Amino acid sequence: MAGMTGRLCSLIIAALTATSAAAAPTGRLAYLKGGAAWVESTPGQAARQVPESRGAVLLALSPTDGALAFLTGPQGTNIHAEKVPPLRPWLSRPPYTKSVLLNSLVPGPTFTTVRARWMTWDGHALIVGTDGENAGWNLVKRKTFLPSQSALYQSTSRNGEVTATLGSVQSPDDVGVLLYGPGGRPGTEVFTRRLPENLLGTLKTAPQPAIRRFLADIDPRAQADDVSWTVTSPRVTRDGRQVYFASNAGYGVGSAGTTTSAIFAVDVREVRLRVLGWMGTFEGSVLDVVPSPDGGKLLILLARHDSNAHVNTYAYVADLGRKTMRELIVGSAPKGTLTVLNSSCWLADSRHVALSVAYPRPEALTRVNDFTPPPGAHALVVKESASGRAVSRVAGATGVACGPQ
Repeated sequence: MAGMTGRLCSLIIAALTATSAAAAPTGRLAYLKGGAAWVESTPGQAARQVPESRGAVLLALSPTDGALAFLTGPQGTNIHAEKVPPLRPWLSRPPYTKSVLLNSLVPGPTFTTVRARWMTWDGHALIVGTDGENAGWNLVKRKTFLPSQSALYQSTSRNGEVTATLGSVQSPDDVGVLLYGPGGRPGTEVFTRRLPENLLGTLKTAPQPAIRRFLADIDPRAQADDVSWTVTSPRVTRDGRQVYFASNAGYGVGSAGTTTSAIFAVDVREVRLRVLGWMGTFEGSVLDVVPSPDGGKLLILLARHDSNAHVNTYAYVADLGRKTMRELIVGSAPKGTLTVLNSSCWLADSRHVALSVAYPRPEALTRVNDFTPPPGAHALVVKESASGRAVSRVAGATGVACGPQ
């Protein structure tokens, strides 16, 4: 009996150990801290400072091979200032022991410096946005190019066959969602403000009371005006099968961008639009709807203005299979503080979310600091999407980016 009990205990311990290991976060993580770029091969493990990254202000990890692209500038550079100084683009490949200037990898006409405010990096093309023309480097073809001004508002599947962007066939400035890919070549309008029937049709067939109330509150006169509409950048899943976005369907926009929105999904092959009515509606300003790497969950970012001095950012995780939702950051805020999200991303395992968040008191945010907490006030927290439990924390980290396992 004693031997059997011992074996049973060993099996239980082994099972618990396996469960713990399975729950551990996996996937590369990069962030800015102390004026440099850092990379963790797995959240919670020892971080490596990336060579030549002193002065880094923007970074992105390739979802394909984990290569880190980053931009460096003079000390004190603020990419949100009225004028951005020239920034130098770099690339560092795993294991991040060496960094090289991007113009040494891409021959011919190139951008040695850029006054960038944002960047995207899909492992093939690196794009940065400036106040003038955007700049791009194709690392596969080893060429520079001038991306469209709508590059920030579009996404592409991992194989590059499906792209979704804001706009219409006539103009990228139109209200609407445009799809390129299987079922949508050479470009299909999912909906536009001028032709909203697809969007309204899926709302009319939704059985949920919250969606019915939302639809009943839309004023057709307001809906006819572009300024009454909000649409988040459409996000393509990595497998290219679905596209997700939020829209207020012309509900109207109040002070500080306050409105009411619903979450929509597009079946790419059939170009079929549907509303995810089980989520209800979101009051405030939906900032982004980001699918997890496996396409099974959504990270929904929302800003809510309770008053001019009280603006909180919410981060909801929606499990599309189980049809459950959980808020990750506002519920953790100390009493009397605001929730300010700097950046966020899905880890490669699709089970954890990385969030750089600060909890300042309202009186600490003034015009002097542009109503923004200093970088040191933030903390990078990795949380389980299902439970909301924090599994890793890095004080003073911002600009978080996630990469492959």
